[in-house]
Amino acid sequence: MTRYAFPAALVAAAIVFPAHSQAQSAAASVSLEATSDLRARGLSWSGGRAAMAVDASLPLSSDVSIDLGAASLRDSARHGDADIGLTLSPELTLYSGGGWTLSAAATGHVFVGASGLSYGELGTRLSRTIGPARLDLGASFAPSQKAIGGSDLYLEANAAVGIPGTALTVYGGGGYSTGSTRNSALAAMRVQRLRPDGSYWDHYLGVEQQMDRLALGLRYTGTSIGDDLAPGRYRDRHTGSRIAAYLRFTP
Repeated sequence: MTRYAFPAALVAAAIVFPAHSQAQSAAASVSLEATSDLRARGLSWSGGRAAMAVDASLPLSSDVSIDLGAASLRDSARHGDADIGLTLSPELTLYSGGGWTLSAAATGHVFVGASGLSYGELGTRLSRTIGPARLDLGASFAPSQKAIGGSDLYLEANAAVGIPGTALTVYGGGGYSTGSTRNSALAAMRVQRLRPDGSYWDHYLGVEQQMDRLALGLRYTGTSIGDDLAPGRYRDRHTGSRIAAYLRFTP
């Protein structure tokens, strides 16, 4: 899928290919990941169950790339019992130099097996690489759409650092989700897809071990959403604290 949490692999890439070298186009890449729970912004996208995801990035030039993703959603209620989630995200690098990178992207989310639930959002990200560390500030905005019952704004801050002398990366961050709700009964239900209990905070902390083409990691996620949240048509109970394990293979 898309990059739902700050991926430690990006830090390794930033260390190996620093910002001043990005004038040259990077090669296309693909990765396959198995996880015990597919989560985005603290919410499970796979009904709290194991899932598979594949991501690919295709650079078109030194400043333009297209990211593609697909993931098994395990008939998650959050996305209308969809079988598979697809993403398409063209990204434009607006500035890159001196360890700083500013980019903008448009992302489309398509849900196979669920009618009328696909939606799009716009995003921007400012990144700073300092030695083995990377810091990110980002904002994503989904204009008002029937599929999500209104609009959605997500603000996030992320950090990651590679531990010198090891193949370990420690990363963490958090975000805040808010937005508007359309004036209809259907909108009141669909807005719960991305904001199950109104505006909320999320946070995460993870560690990843790189082993040649394999990466093994553990990631804790949590939210400010109460534990007593009742399931609904487009929401479930998988919105609280969770530790997920994942294994990623990059050919």
